[in-house]
Amino acid sequence: MEYVLPSLQRELAALVEAGILRQRRDGNRAYFQPNPDCPFLAELQGLMLKTAGLVDVLRELLEPFTNRIDWAFVYGSIARSEELASSDVDLMIIGRVGLADIAPALRLADKCLNRPVNPTVYSREEFATKLAAGQAFLHAVLDGAKLFILGDSHELAATHSE
Repeated sequence: MEYVLPSLQRELAALVEAGILRQRRDGNRAYFQPNPDCPFLAELQGLMLKTAGLVDVLRELLEPFTNRIDWAFVYGSIARSEELASSDVDLMIIGRVGLADIAPALRLADKCLNRPVNPTVYSREEFATKLAAGQAFLHAVLDGAKLFILGDSHELAATHSE
């Protein structure tokens, strides 16, 4: 038998009692799923998408460009978990892709996330040049919290420390 933390059991029971989740038992196992009759399910799903699902949505929409993107990450208030309902998604993209190339994917992201995606796009060379010149904006972004969509955070950190 699998062990479930008592605190998790209490939370799940409270969500079932509130009508947010449905529970189904099969032997000694319990299965949970969203309750489609919950009057605010759409809002909860939207909230989850805007927070936990944000990286997955962006990764999927940028997938056709992975061979041309070295790094893509969210920075700013969302990465710091300080977003407001009105916050946009600050997205940094570094690679061999132009804003015109990714604009259709970003418009879809706006719709999926119900918030605007604000991209900043640099070629690898432009990024390195501005970073070497000490551009305050880039240093602030790189020193802050980031949610990586594509690329390796360690490799980007190595570029930042050069």
